[in-house]
Amino acid sequence: MKKIFSIIILTSFFSFSQTKYEFFGTLKLNGKNNTLISYRIVFSETSGKIKGYSVTDLSGNYETKNEISGTYNSKTKELKFKEEDILYTKSELKEEVFCFVNFSGKYNLSNLDAKLEGAFKGFYKNKTKCIDGTLILVGSKKIEKKINKYTNKVQKSKLFSKEVKEKVKQSSILDSLKVNTLTKDQNLNVFVNSNEIQVEIWDAKIEDGDKIDVFLNGKRIIDNYTVTNKKKVFTFKLNDEKNVFRIEAINEGERKLNTAMMQLIDKDRTFELTTNLKKGEKTSITVVKK
Repeated sequence: MKKIFSIIILTSFFSFSQTKYEFFGTLKLNGKNNTLISYRIVFSETSGKIKGYSVTDLSGNYETKNEISGTYNSKTKELKFKEEDILYTKSELKEEVFCFVNFSGKYNLSNLDAKLEGAFKGFYKNKTKCIDGTLILVGSKKIEKKINKYTNKVQKSKLFSKEVKEKVKQSSILDSLKVNTLTKDQNLNVFVNSNEIQVEIWDAKIEDGDKIDVFLNGKRIIDNYTVTNKKKVFTFKLNDEKNVFRIEAINEGERKLNTAMMQLIDKDRTFELTTNLKKGEKTSITVVKK
């Protein structure tokens, strides 16, 4: 009985001491053009320490995911975080020319309806300055409420077809914001620490007979595979500094486009993405060992 009681106390302690936060919005860069870049941050706060990740240019040609770390003072409401290592990027640019966001401002994490807004400073990997700007973010729960309100109106309306209603389901909209999508001829650079990587492949929606081939450094490693709701797990050794996985769509199932969810696991880090291809199209993932 004492052991059970102790477990309950420990579970309660960890659930209260660590909280996960998620924000969506934009980075507004200083300059004549006032360029806007979509931005997302996800982090946990434990005893004043922040750890998580950011995603820049969501679903764009330069989408990049970085690790972030920082601090939060619950008394002064001071929130600080900075981007660090690149986890993945669609950009072909070298790491030395990436501009990392460093933010410091006031925000009450107990009031997620408020905007997270303030100036940020940009620094290269070598700590020299690049470009500054303004960060404007909104809590994901507030966005979910708005999306839910909108989708409910669409679902109840007689003006929209079944296909339209399917496309604007709340889950579909949120998934498109959160999952990295690879389309025709795109390449995603993923940075890993180990010599071996685990790859999981499955259909996260309705099984419709999509088939794919997967190649590693030009060699076919998965042949004519039908993607199903059950995850298929593969483990591959990374022999080269750069290891290129190429995914090719053999067909398009009953529903338009060939789609497959993939998760790459590097020890305690995971990279989730989806492919979205027509018959005969291909996309690739370049796994780079650090």
